[in-house]
Amino acid sequence: MQWKLARRSHLVERYHEWAMRRGFPFLLRVAPKMPRWTLRLCARWTMRAVMVVYRHPQRAIERNLRRIFGPAVSAAEIRRARRQVIYHLGYYWADLFRLCQLPYEETKKELARVEGFEHLEEAVASGKGAVLLTAHLGNWELGGVFLREKKLPVSVVYVPDQSPTAEAFRGQLRRGSEIHEIAIDPKAELSSLPVLRALKEGRIVALQGDRDFNDRGEWVDFLGTPAPFPLGPFQLARITGAVLLPSFIVYDPEYRFEIHIGSPIRVDQGERGEAIRRGLAEWVAVLEKAVRRWPTQWYTFYDFWGQEPRPAAERPEPARQEAV
Repeated sequence: MQWKLARRSHLVERYHEWAMRRGFPFLLRVAPKMPRWTLRLCARWTMRAVMVVYRHPQRAIERNLRRIFGPAVSAAEIRRARRQVIYHLGYYWADLFRLCQLPYEETKKELARVEGFEHLEEAVASGKGAVLLTAHLGNWELGGVFLREKKLPVSVVYVPDQSPTAEAFRGQLRRGSEIHEIAIDPKAELSSLPVLRALKEGRIVALQGDRDFNDRGEWVDFLGTPAPFPLGPFQLARITGAVLLPSFIVYDPEYRFEIHIGSPIRVDQGERGEAIRRGLAEWVAVLEKAVRRWPTQWYTFYDFWGQEPRPAAERPEPARQEAV
């Protein structure tokens, strides 16, 4: 989805990659050793510096926040919320590097609340498969970390980052937490086969459902305006009978973590298109509530509503093998 981000200059792109190549190894070493409040403070000041360079994405963030908050909110409040989005992204990286490297006994001290875990237990017990459906909201990468105590095998489905440095370090942290990775190319045929295999093996599959990576999604009313969403998770659920569980890992006001697992979304075996669209509509309604509840933890650095939907006759029918 990074190709939809607000464009940055070649110089800024080079600076971005240079900073990560030098900053991430340092963060890998120091994050588990520093007090968390100190790490958060460093992340905040780092993101302040980043804000000076990345002007265009900030305007996209503000446009998205305006859609979420509505016209009654002042420009000053929107700017304040935009800064919080960027700070939260800094905390995301700091906590990812820190908690993925700590023993579970230390990690769980940062977990304030778990809501709805019984839904996951029921889905696993059913034997049909469990799919944790989340978004680019909160700290989704920590799901496997917090599940370590439960000894539940987790496979994370992801589209590789356009930055090889970011992807290399994120992958290192996942593997260190015993999380199985499934990298996919959204435009490739048969991209769902590794995901189907993971479900067949009894693994919990985690994936995100808020970005239409291959421009073959469905336009659904979201916060009052149509926006594109991927159909893959719902195709996957229909093919396998797996249960979709809306799941979010977010900061509470004290910057500890809350895990929210919502009621199951089941895609029935009815008429293919209608069944998938019903499941999608249910998910979008849940996501709307989550984005309104945690607006400054939704990391979307391009204009989410910036495209115009194509007429229905021009939209390609999703291929059967494109389940993710």
